[in-house]
Amino acid sequence: MKTRVIFASLVLGLGLAISQADAATTINIDDSPAAKKPASAMLVNGSEKQFASYIEQNVNRFARNTNWQNFMSVVSLYNQNPAAVLTISPADRVKFNEAIAQVNTQLAKQKNVEASRWMNQADLTARMINFIWNTNQPASETPDIQ
Repeated sequence: MKTRVIFASLVLGLGLAISQADAATTINIDDSPAAKKPASAMLVNGSEKQFASYIEQNVNRFARNTNWQNFMSVVSLYNQNPAAVLTISPADRVKFNEAIAQVNTQLAKQKNVEASRWMNQADLTARMINFIWNTNQPASETPDIQ
């Protein structure tokens, strides 16, 4: 009887150890644009304000443009609450994408390391916002990929 209890305990212990090992090897795949980038690679946690200051100082004419205001309003909304960007209308989404293209053009004209860094951060932030928009589309709007 004693050996049966020991044997049952041994089998139970091995079963638990194997299930724990299986749980430890579970892999989560994050394929979002920011998956392999640190948070500092995006315009978040106050860096959008530093970016706005850089634009006002170095590309002052563009800073008064409506495209710049459209871009910053979406980025600010994203920083306050990332899910809030889902409430933006399709027309405003198009305006945002036009604005990011113009932001990138203006920063490319600067031709310095700091402008390049800001351009990368703005681009990654825009990609993340577009990723959120694209993932939230209903199944009927999602393109079929074969």
